[in-house]
Amino acid sequence: MNISTGAHLTYPHANGFHAGGERLVVTRWDPDRLATGIASVAWRNPGEADLREVCGLPDQSAKEGTVWFDVARAAERLAAVWNDALHLVDLADHAADPETVYRAPAGHTLQGLVSISASGDRVLFSEESPGAYTLLEMDVDTGGVRELHTRDWWANHAHYCPADEEWIGFSHEGPTETVPDRVWARHTVEMPEGRCVLKQPEGLCFGHERWAHHAVGAVVVAYGVSTGGPRGLYWTSPDDPSGRLLSRGDRYWHCDVSRDGTLAVVDTTGPADRPGKGWDGADGIADVLLVDLVEGRTTPLARTRATRHPAHPHPVFAPDGSAVLFNDLGQDGTLSITCVDLP
Repeated sequence: MNISTGAHLTYPHANGFHAGGERLVVTRWDPDRLATGIASVAWRNPGEADLREVCGLPDQSAKEGTVWFDVARAAERLAAVWNDALHLVDLADHAADPETVYRAPAGHTLQGLVSISASGDRVLFSEESPGAYTLLEMDVDTGGVRELHTRDWWANHAHYCPADEEWIGFSHEGPTETVPDRVWARHTVEMPEGRCVLKQPEGLCFGHERWAHHAVGAVVVAYGVSTGGPRGLYWTSPDDPSGRLLSRGDRYWHCDVSRDGTLAVVDTTGPADRPGKGWDGADGIADVLLVDLVEGRTTPLARTRATRHPAHPHPVFAPDGSAVLFNDLGQDGTLSITCVDLP
């Protein structure tokens, strides 16, 4: 089922659902107006007449932007970064303009990924300055901003762990073949300085971690470019950083995990049924696969195509676990959002 044409989902470790899970927030690119905007649609009963514009993005008219955002799971509030500023949007007020709540100082930039707490009272965002990567947290009620940590390496992908938001996951970014400590976490009391929570076996290259709803830990992909094995989907946690293989796969790319922890979904770098690993013989194809974490079965859900961002499938579960949604790139280059119901 097509949900919205000319649109893409937000980043996989962020939330795009609101109104009790009935509506989906999407980023839309309007080639006629050369403008990027954020809109909301009833994903179970989509229609252009139902598409509600949430906001346009100021000063984004010159290019097609890959704007990521995060929606509070238990509040009608959205957080996003554009033009090196943090903005909040009231999803309950269709006429409300975005509120600019923080701007990067001169010489600093803000990363595009943000994370908002379930209640919408805290926002994580990352600021870069020469040689430094700082994770900041805003108290929305007071407007106060505090520094959580600063690294001298490229730290990003910070997001609250849905199972316990005192835990924050973040990553050591960079070429996956040369980063031996990708998955990190911090806790205000137990681990205030943060540490790596995945002991990467030699020859395995990890990334695209997604912290879980059902337990304090994350699913993470060992990419096809890994020289060692087994490649595939792993589980790791602060309590057990050894890494546990969940599903073998030589082409796994991005991942999500259902809220009860029984299912995962992945997309692939090339056809899953074709020999090879990573991008070998990918031909621009990406499959979407359902992984049963209890019985170990892998079920193909869809085949699509992939190019540069935002045309990555980025599959995610609907909040109730009844469907998987993904970015679907057509042969004509049109990007849309597709929904596949689960059996």
